[in-house]
Amino acid sequence: MEELKRLENGKEVRYGARCNFCQHQLSAFSNKGTGHLLCHIQSCKRKALATSSSSQSQLHLSSDGHVSHFHYDVVVARTELVRMIAQLDMPLNTGEQPAFQDYIRIAHNPGYKGVSRQATTRDLEKYFALKQTAMIDLLKQATCVCLTSDIWSGNAKEHYLSVVFHFVTDDWELEKRIVGIRLIDCSHSGVNIVERILAVVSKYDMTSKTFSITLDNASANASTVNQLASHLSSYIGPFKSACVDACSSANANVAATAANVAESFTVFGLLHQRCACHIINLIVKSGLKRIKKYRENFRTATSWLNSSNQRIASFKSFCIASGARPRKFGLDMDVRWNATYVMLQHLVPYKETFSVFVCANYQ
Repeated sequence: MEELKRLENGKEVRYGARCNFCQHQLSAFSNKGTGHLLCHIQSCKRKALATSSSSQSQLHLSSDGHVSHFHYDVVVARTELVRMIAQLDMPLNTGEQPAFQDYIRIAHNPGYKGVSRQATTRDLEKYFALKQTAMIDLLKQATCVCLTSDIWSGNAKEHYLSVVFHFVTDDWELEKRIVGIRLIDCSHSGVNIVERILAVVSKYDMTSKTFSITLDNASANASTVNQLASHLSSYIGPFKSACVDACSSANANVAATAANVAESFTVFGLLHQRCACHIINLIVKSGLKRIKKYRENFRTATSWLNSSNQRIASFKSFCIASGARPRKFGLDMDVRWNATYVMLQHLVPYKETFSVFVCANYQ
């Protein structure tokens, strides 16, 4: 900007400033401050145009191969920061950390501006609301949805109920979306489970489009389905009528199948599908009980080795001396039956090495 001065009482006084780009004149008395001048410099369109035309632009290559000029957008940067924090479960104050700001400014973009924790929280809420609206629009394409639900335990020993929708879009693409994670800090009774599932289903206006429910074999889930049937059976009526109409318009085989389907909905109402993975889990656990005595031997040996740092170091040295690759062994978990397979997978190749190590040092 160009300073504008005039004589007052024989003394030169600055009274204004003129922008060298748009020639706009602003007041600039010495006792009035310069904040409004800085705001004009940042918002002057002619200055931005002159700056971009006189400097070399950075190119951006899009996914479709289109090349365009890259412009740093604060909104885009903050949105991508929120996505990264959500995906990697990072702290909300990541954007204001000096180390993170230095990394972005030095390695990627010198114009990056840090984002406070409070701003990131607001951005996260806005991004969630935006994605939720997009999810509602996507679900409008679905004629019906199949619902799955399960209860999981978090790291803080709190239980959460998940609700997942499975549906087919207008393009005949099978989609799966997690639409709800609700805290269930009370007994896992049918009433409490129904309350949380209905809250999610009603929020996305899917009470009239729910075709089936897939749950595990917990006893409370039978009560859950019986209570949900009265709330989510509105889609079954038209579907049952369509099956009955098919009986009169199709051939004998199709008519018989449609009649059986219609009869099943008449008897059972809402379709309750028991989770196949949970059934397999129960089968495997039942089989593992038969070899519990042998599993305990493996667990005892592993616990004995891991209970002393000296034994761990001694076993490592023994493996190196015998030409085997040193490794540590973990115990299996009762709630994860595949952990038993992993434990045995690691232990069996070291059967001879482990036996010789125990006999040579502790007998």
